[in-house]
Amino acid sequence: MDTEKKIFELKQSNKPFVVATVVKANGSVPGKIGFKMIVESEKINYGTVGGGAIELEAINESLKRMVSSESGIKEYLLSDKVENNKENITVVPMSCSGKVWIYYEVHGIKPTVYIFGGGHVGQALLYHLAPLNYHLILIDNRSEFANKEKNPNAHEIIHADYIEYAKSFLPKENSFVICMTVGHKYDYLITKTIFERKLNLKYVGVIASKSKAVGLIGELKKELGNDLDLSKLHTPIGLDIGGESASEIALSIAAEIQAIQIGKLKIPSFSILSAI
Repeated sequence: MDTEKKIFELKQSNKPFVVATVVKANGSVPGKIGFKMIVESEKINYGTVGGGAIELEAINESLKRMVSSESGIKEYLLSDKVENNKENITVVPMSCSGKVWIYYEVHGIKPTVYIFGGGHVGQALLYHLAPLNYHLILIDNRSEFANKEKNPNAHEIIHADYIEYAKSFLPKENSFVICMTVGHKYDYLITKTIFERKLNLKYVGVIASKSKAVGLIGELKKELGNDLDLSKLHTPIGLDIGGESASEIALSIAAEIQAIQIGKLKIPSFSILSAI
């Protein structure tokens, strides 16, 4: 498989991987400049940096960097004579007697944003988030919205019943969930399901007016208990930047998500305490 095509596929599916590329070589080495290998796991890799012991070394180094999330270059001496290592660089037991430099480019998992509802605001939100470092998943129960023609900026599109999906999806801890379906009923049931399941999310946002937000919080506490932890709930969503159009509302939501992601906003934009 073409390595560039594989990199594109891995990015689209939001899988972690490392690209190991030979960027410099001196003397006799099996991998020439430009040789490239993609490492997903110990047993899954594509391409080559030369084969043999240097390939195994590159796979192990890629796995370490996948954990540390640190890209960088590493120099290797390919020699079966340890005494040749006078520069204290990594020695790979090969009879080539050359040197090779490999650059490791780490691609980690992007935080995922689950958007329930692909209507006007959902479409605009996907547009504003697309250039940023997020993996975007759209969920909609309407086939006319759950498609790439209507929502081209979503990385994944799921045509499913909102509540059934909310009962079964398995988001990672750094994920964001946005509820903006047609009708406040669905938004409430999705939110209720998420808190019933006690999912450890970074952000749960529900589009609503202040009065509807108060009602939503009251219902959640009534059904799930007054001690319910709503510290990750944001409703109404979006920073107060003004504007009432779908694009302006979506921009305010994207700004809030980004502020939370980079640690500039710690508390919900509409304090839950004021809604009790």
